Amino acid sequence: MKKQKIILDVDPGVDDSIAMIYGFLCESLDIKLISVVGGNVDANQCTLNALFITQTFARYDIPVVKGSVKPLKKRMVHDLNVHGKKGLGNLIEVTETHQKTINRRGYGVCEAMRDTILANKNQITVVCLGPSTNLAKTFEKYPDIKKYIKKVVLMGGSLDGSGSITRYAGFNVYSDPDACDLIVKSGVKIVFSPKELGLNTYIIQPILDRWCKFGFAGDMVKKLYNGYHDLLLPTDRFATHDLCALMSLVKPQYYTFKQVDAFVNTDIGRKRGQTLFKDNPESNITLLCSVDRKKVLGELERKLKNAK
Repeated sequence: MKKQKIILDVDPGVDDSIAMIYGFLCESLDIKLISVVGGNVDANQCTLNALFITQTFARYDIPVVKGSVKPLKKRMVHDLNVHGKKGLGNLIEVTETHQKTINRRGYGVCEAMRDTILANKNQITVVCLGPSTNLAKTFEKYPDIKKYIKKVVLMGGSLDGSGSITRYAGFNVYSDPDACDLIVKSGVKIVFSPKELGLNTYIIQPILDRWCKFGFAGDMVKKLYNGYHDLLLPTDRFATHDLCALMSLVKPQYYTFKQVDAFVNTDIGRKRGQTLFKDNPESNITLLCSVDRKKVLGELERKLKNAK
């Protein structure tokens, strides 16, 4: 099987970390770059968390680059305790790592994304699991690279226009709607993985208790979910938003989807960050509409069970 080459853009975050672990254990994915954006926690802590998960689970050397610390335009303040103390639940706190970022003077996330895309023309899928600021800034700085991207997967939006952090917007798009809007208008092929998929593909404690018996990887997943609480789920259910977005590349047969036009509200008002979709069979934008919970969790379970 030919491996899919991806840039994984993350803001770890518990559900980002679960998706990263799955990605590292998935032999059909070739992760060329981990780019980090501030989101679930501040950019410095997100970067430490990404380095920790990468050095712990990656089967080969994968560069990590620290990216944007703030949105394109207006910073939105949200004081949430969704991902535990430092973003990786309540049992894991990362203060230092032996792996370091590839950042240097004059070389940051835009350059790393550009170089990765140009070295793999028309082969890279950019998977944005947090606010999409890094990719939007790269498009602004190096607009020619858009024509060399295979597609973009965005975790964000909703099927019905409702939200989680507000009545109308979910966290990722609300954090930087201007970035999401720029990408939507870029003309590249886009796949939206909305919040309903991660909410419906929930994990419960007995599943985590079973997984932790598989060994280190399963035990880590259980520890990560300690302290994680999605605002739209009961405390005994754990969402898998970012896992659903990433797995759509590996197991598209688990999903239903349709072609749509997308609108992102960038106004400064109560509906800022809302995403709306309208059917259009000719659109370059794909909306994931549903997912088979049992199959997604079964796929993750197999990877954790077989982890070395």
